[in-house]
Amino acid sequence: MDEGTLRARLWDGFARLQLLLGGHAGRGRTLERDGLVASIVPNAPDSPTLNAAVAIEPDRAGEHVEELALRYAQARVRRWGIWLDGRSRLAAQALAQHDMVVTTASPGMGATLKELRTARAAPVSADLATVGRVNDLAYGNLDGRLERTLAPLPNGVLRGYQARVDDAPAAVALALHHDEDAGISFVATIPKARRRGLATEVMQQALTEAREHGCTTTTLQATDVGERLYGALGYRRLTLMQLWERRP
Repeated sequence: MDEGTLRARLWDGFARLQLLLGGHAGRGRTLERDGLVASIVPNAPDSPTLNAAVAIEPDRAGEHVEELALRYAQARVRRWGIWLDGRSRLAAQALAQHDMVVTTASPGMGATLKELRTARAAPVSADLATVGRVNDLAYGNLDGRLERTLAPLPNGVLRGYQARVDDAPAAVALALHHDEDAGISFVATIPKARRRGLATEVMQQALTEAREHGCTTTTLQATDVGERLYGALGYRRLTLMQLWERRP
């Protein structure tokens, strides 16, 4: 499969996840425009990940900046952003002209399921609250923000997986099946259980079930550390996913 198709699946799945997260957060709502979707979450006014747009068609991103600025201002959101494919130079120039700057850049990765180097693994399901709680422990969020974000989402849309240590969840992942793609997100391991291969284990669970449900590809947004793990499984970098913010 060519990389253009994989990139399209990456951004389509990422946009769908954004709509799920924003649409089910407290007082959250969503916005859909030609080539762009966005979520607006007044209860998280300083979160540019919940209050973010995804530019599915990057060259059209600049068309929507002023409407987004107005909508977020009306919701009293202080920080918001637009996710943009780092390969889109004209779109980047347009956002810069609207006083937006890149604050985060993460590798977007993908692969066909046939080319991955993974073993079959029996899925061990995890509810969304558990996935959020393990992520909070992994990233030191004392306020439980990710558990609160994930817990309200509808059951069955996102599939959660876990690996356990001492009969407690120690590593987790989520998968969103969309248009034959398994979009992986929220992969995390609690600090005391790291370096045991647990992240690989939950990835194998997610990818095993993806194959069984007819998916043909898998995509994800990685951290710099996670990129090494996913590369070892057979994922390859497709682009750099940039978050552009307009700051006060």
